[in-house]
Amino acid sequence: MDIKRSLMAILLLAGATASTYAQDVDKKNVPASVRQALNKSYPNARDVDWERRGANYVADFDFGNTDYKVTYSGQGRVLVTEKDIPNTKLPSVIAKNIKLKYPKARIDDVDWINTAGKISYKVDIEGTPDVNVWYTADGKFIKEIAD
Repeated sequence: MDIKRSLMAILLLAGATASTYAQDVDKKNVPASVRQALNKSYPNARDVDWERRGANYVADFDFGNTDYKVTYSGQGRVLVTEKDIPNTKLPSVIAKNIKLKYPKARIDDVDWINTAGKISYKVDIEGTPDVNVWYTADGKFIKEIAD
């Protein structure tokens, strides 16, 4: 299976799991190993909200001036890290691809995603219609979902 298909499978699985099994969790019900992993990597995290997705835990928080979402296994291992980045930090090859495919649209929000060491980008596009698109780090289109 090539990288594009592997990444797409991971993203689809993560999305399906998130939409099917996500539930808010109180901090006291998050395993200590998961809370410790967050505190070690992001000691000054603010406004932490927790969700449980299947056997995994997702922390949604602010760190510095950046919004983060980190998915942990029940043992505290990082599975996926997502963070908002400025539109100007989107790789130029992706920005060019978006401009060609959606010439009248505007990039609204960009998320940098690290899934098991594989970097991808989720871009929210405002246009007619609004869409979310995913690209690999080297600019290969992965998928599009209407927003």
